[in-house]
Amino acid sequence: MAFFGAVFFGVGNALAQTGDIGQTVGQGLDVIEKPLGLPADDIRVIAARIIRIALSLIGMVLVVLILYGGFLWMTAGGNDEQIGKAKKVIINAIVGLIIIMASYAIVLFVMKMLGIGAGGGDQGGSANAPGEQNFWGSGALGKIVKDHYPTRDQTDVPRNTKIIVTFRRPVLTKSFIDDTTGDGIFGNCRDNMVSWVNDCDRVKTASGFLSDKFINIKTPSSTIAAAAVIGSASSISGVYGVYTLVIKPLTDLNNVGGGYLGSSVENIAYTVRLGSDIKLDDPPNGNPPAFNSSMYGNNYYEWKFTTGNALDLSPPFVTDVFPASSTAEAKNSVIQINFSEAMDPTGIQGKFINNAENYALEGDNIYLKSSYSAVPLGVFTLTNGYRTLEFTSSQACGKNACGNTIFCLPVCDKTGANCKQDNYRVLLKAARAIGAASFEAVPFSGAMDVSGNALDGNRDNTVNFAATGLPVFPTQETPDNYFWGFAIKDEIDLTAPYLNRVTPGLDAQNISASQEWSMAFSKRMRAESLYNIGLDQHPAQPVPLCYVPRATYSADATSVEMSHCPFLSGIKEYYYPLIPSAVEDVHYNCFYPGKGPNTEADVGTKQSLSCDEANAAACCAVVNIKNYDFCCNGSVKTNLNNQTTCLDYLKQNSL
Repeated sequence: MAFFGAVFFGVGNALAQTGDIGQTVGQGLDVIEKPLGLPADDIRVIAARIIRIALSLIGMVLVVLILYGGFLWMTAGGNDEQIGKAKKVIINAIVGLIIIMASYAIVLFVMKMLGIGAGGGDQGGSANAPGEQNFWGSGALGKIVKDHYPTRDQTDVPRNTKIIVTFRRPVLTKSFIDDTTGDGIFGNCRDNMVSWVNDCDRVKTASGFLSDKFINIKTPSSTIAAAAVIGSASSISGVYGVYTLVIKPLTDLNNVGGGYLGSSVENIAYTVRLGSDIKLDDPPNGNPPAFNSSMYGNNYYEWKFTTGNALDLSPPFVTDVFPASSTAEAKNSVIQINFSEAMDPTGIQGKFINNAENYALEGDNIYLKSSYSAVPLGVFTLTNGYRTLEFTSSQACGKNACGNTIFCLPVCDKTGANCKQDNYRVLLKAARAIGAASFEAVPFSGAMDVSGNALDGNRDNTVNFAATGLPVFPTQETPDNYFWGFAIKDEIDLTAPYLNRVTPGLDAQNISASQEWSMAFSKRMRAESLYNIGLDQHPAQPVPLCYVPRATYSADATSVEMSHCPFLSGIKEYYYPLIPSAVEDVHYNCFYPGKGPNTEADVGTKQSLSCDEANAAACCAVVNIKNYDFCCNGSVKTNLNNQTTCLDYLKQNSL
């Protein structure tokens, strides 16, 4: 059972609180039981079993007493004294039966409150700890593990997929990658590579196979022999390093393509484990392990997915861009490209460099041209489940209402420029298809999906070979490249976003394990910032809930669904989603003045009422006055004016 509670908005951190009734113990048992050889059962399960056995024994005694009373009566032969004795035995046995049944009902009720079924286990009769949903190894997702593909428990995964993992901090690639190519770089392929088997670095192995210590890809019965790996480097918050790994499973070492996962005739389940020997690239702190068991519950991270029996041969395409084609936006804008499916980040992340006639991303797969503006400083990052490519500038141009830095694209800043608006053109180069009959692409030749299919720039499902001549603009503005133009104005957008609706709503109760956790924003949001959405649990669990954001965009709004591990079920567990000031719209604006739903959840839908201009009474609206800058649990309280005080208040009142 789950409780969802309050929504917070403000300068310090804005939160949307959610709650769930779960269990307080059980997930840490495995840490002790395995090395000591102890049973995994929770003490409450053991106690319930003892009580059940005791009641069963008493019931057997009751049956014997009734049989004995009946025997005395039938053999009395008219002896009134013996008949009276028989009656007394039977009556006492019946009274005992009533007492036993009442005791059993009480015990059954208590066991259900503890999340234990009548059989002494969970509601399914198994012997798990009460309320336990032990997603062992999942606690790092949403923390040090930022995202990955395939997703947790994804089914019908194409057999020709790559596996992608992104960390929040740069990793030390030599701690888990062999420099197979011998060039001194850990996590790359040779120039003009033709073979995944022979031309790329590999994940370290043990005894000739992938190992749980490093990165393992395995079925319940076997592990694959090897995996090629590419480290995708980028700069985040001024820290440069390898944050993303692109892993190509090698199931057939005699095939230059490396073979495929799974089977053509049946579905195959796989487990991916990121092991304890993966280290962070952090020399000042001694390059510590990436997975801290005291923080994430385990010293590793793992997840499962299941392949279908088919290959993915369909091309990806662009579904949406920002700024939209032929529109004009303020200079404090990000550039977004949204795709129909997860993309391979190789070659489409990084920064622009200045060419003679345009600006080119390192690797020459994205080009930008403007008439009177200098090269944009910043980086392209593939985010939102690898479906949104987003350019965030690093050129500061002011502060937002929360005191965070606003970044801008350059506008009319070249020497001699005299304008208030400049035209931008962007071109995303499609990967080069191997032939006209298939979108299967040459590795690293441009934009492609995680299965290696080239971008279908004009969405006609036909392979088109784009021109390659110079200048890029307009020569290469042909399919299957994707290109568009927009204008950037020399002005700043300072309109704050707010929450229209949250699900579950405030103080929602009896939340199911698979309950949708989502929120609707009033503006288009910066995809990368949505990874700052967090979650606090009360009581804290040894393995915290895992989650990642998934954003869907419309012209002027954003829907975000948090893909999460199941909420705990059993006794009380409260969940407090945290939406801090680092969550921003595409103009780097935070929630201030804050506004969001102020009413409890609808009992049926679990949603809050809609907060918008037409329903102002359903909004908690923060005013721009000192000590009134925070909305806690649907109302503004001067004594609860920051995230910490509000969260402490809610925890104290959630017992």
